Amino acid sequence: MKGKSITDARGETAGNDNAGLRVGIEIHQRLDTKKLFCSCDSRQRNQSTSIIERRLRAVPGELGDVDPAALHEFKRNKIFVYKISPGESCLVEQDDEPPHPMNQDALQIGLQVCKLLNCDVPDEIYVMRKTVIDGSNTGGFQRTAIIGMNGRLETSFGMVDIFSVCLEEEAARIEDRQKAAAESSGGSRAEGKFVYRLSGLGVPLVEITTSSNISTPEQAHEVAEKLGMLLRATKVQRGIGSIRQDVNISILGGERIEVKGFQELREMTKLIENETARQKSLLEIKNELIKRGSKISDNSMDVTEVLRNSKSDKIRKTVLEGGRVYAASLSKFAGLMKKQCGDRSFGKELSSYVESYGLGLIHSDEVLPDKSAENSGSSKFPFLLDEFEELRKKLKSNKDDLIFISAGKDADKACRAVIERAKQCLTGVPKETRIADGIGSKFTRPLPGSARMYPETDISPIKISRSVLDQIEIPRTLEDKAKDLKKILSNEMVSQLIHSKEFPIFEELSKEHNPLLAATMLTSYLTDLRRKKFDVEKLTDYDFHEILYLAEKGAISKNAVQEAMLMRIEGISFDEIKQKLGLLDEAKLEEIIKKIIAQNQNKGLNESAYMGLAMKEIKGRADGEAVIKIVRKLMK
Repeated sequence: MKGKSITDARGETAGNDNAGLRVGIEIHQRLDTKKLFCSCDSRQRNQSTSIIERRLRAVPGELGDVDPAALHEFKRNKIFVYKISPGESCLVEQDDEPPHPMNQDALQIGLQVCKLLNCDVPDEIYVMRKTVIDGSNTGGFQRTAIIGMNGRLETSFGMVDIFSVCLEEEAARIEDRQKAAAESSGGSRAEGKFVYRLSGLGVPLVEITTSSNISTPEQAHEVAEKLGMLLRATKVQRGIGSIRQDVNISILGGERIEVKGFQELREMTKLIENETARQKSLLEIKNELIKRGSKISDNSMDVTEVLRNSKSDKIRKTVLEGGRVYAASLSKFAGLMKKQCGDRSFGKELSSYVESYGLGLIHSDEVLPDKSAENSGSSKFPFLLDEFEELRKKLKSNKDDLIFISAGKDADKACRAVIERAKQCLTGVPKETRIADGIGSKFTRPLPGSARMYPETDISPIKISRSVLDQIEIPRTLEDKAKDLKKILSNEMVSQLIHSKEFPIFEELSKEHNPLLAATMLTSYLTDLRRKKFDVEKLTDYDFHEILYLAEKGAISKNAVQEAMLMRIEGISFDEIKQKLGLLDEAKLEEIIKKIIAQNQNKGLNESAYMGLAMKEIKGRADGEAVIKIVRKLMK
């Protein structure tokens, strides 16, 4: 509905094809300041020197309720190991010292974002604690503060409401689980241990949350892109992981699903389409189960002794190592596990609840022969057919029921998690937090509720007066800057620049150097070197300034700029670069070109061909204008 304001995404504007689609987006952007509640550096070098261990538990909020997401994490019985990096983490991150006053630079940037989005800013800002016990914060909570509300963003599809702008702490970064467990246990594998680095914890984040009045995947993509560009008008970090999107998705008859950690903006449209298809499939499964008369109860059973000598090597090994095997049946679920749900099967949907305990799932739809036309007679685990028939008898289930097993340390918990998820199938789409894994997503935990928020008692309210707000300068957006640049650069070059992480460097370079040469250096030359696998991250701002200076004062040719960049990557000094790439005098240049013409005079080449041969021979040690002038002179 281009150009039309979207008032109700479940109504007419959503369209029948999108099944009443509603989308809301949360953008998280790291700020380029010190940490939010201490003076530690937010640039992460990850040089750890010591570790601490913690266990976290779920506790009731102010109203006496325990958050479902926190309870889910608590049941997984994790041990958390935290690596401490000097200068990048302190007693605040270790939760051994109260937070310092809020970083004023971060607050100012956050208020700039509020102004750019036309938000209402409260007179007082209150910092809250948000319960998070997945290990990403040593204290079991994240500090967050609403600094703006009721904003708006113009899109080509109409106006999108901005629900809130928050300033909050970044989470600690998790490492590889097995590697982390080995380090924390002196080399042996420690089950249930997860290692995080404290260098990332406490980095300031601006979180922008839109309302759910986004009604198409294409509009969601535009909103995310516009918000990302708007944030880059302020002082933010650049590079991989500095910005990420969470996408909230629901359809008519479904529930809100939060897909976290989405970074590939170009895949957002496909992600939303897949989630829409997944929810549609779940609603179809709900209707089918109601039609079949499914009634699900917890009938899980310890079947370790039954399967002690299983034909499955994995099950036998699990039992031998002291693990348990649990089985259960799901009423009237037979034949549903291979139904497609978004980008994966319904079987994968259920097994993801087992995977959250680090286990796997085997079910009877994989064991019985597949009666579908394309796979008639085949099954994934035919050798377990007799064992599953015995389990069916023990569970007193019939052929319309699905039998499943899980083996491992927490097999009983995993089994019950699948049963609880199966019960939700009778109501449709459960509220979940999912993690993006390509163009789809997988379950991580139940959707958090309001019970996880409570006030931060160690930080006083921050007063924001009208005079303070009036002093906050509204930065020029990248869109405004792009309009000015298009007067001196091509549209394609401007688009490349403003979407690249090098744009701030370009702004600095263009103050002292030729903007066209600086832009060419940071777009085509840098892109070419990246494509050829050179480590362009070795190039510093000083390198860019100095190379442009040499080219503009005539110490090297402008055609040799890329070669000079490569030489700096290889560690060659500027004195050596001037010696190797210094401009040839006119006599030497004419001598080289005369020789090239003599060698090729019987080939009928034109001046462009001779110029190409000359430029290849002199390797950037002369400007093109000087070369073509001599070529034309000698050809006459």
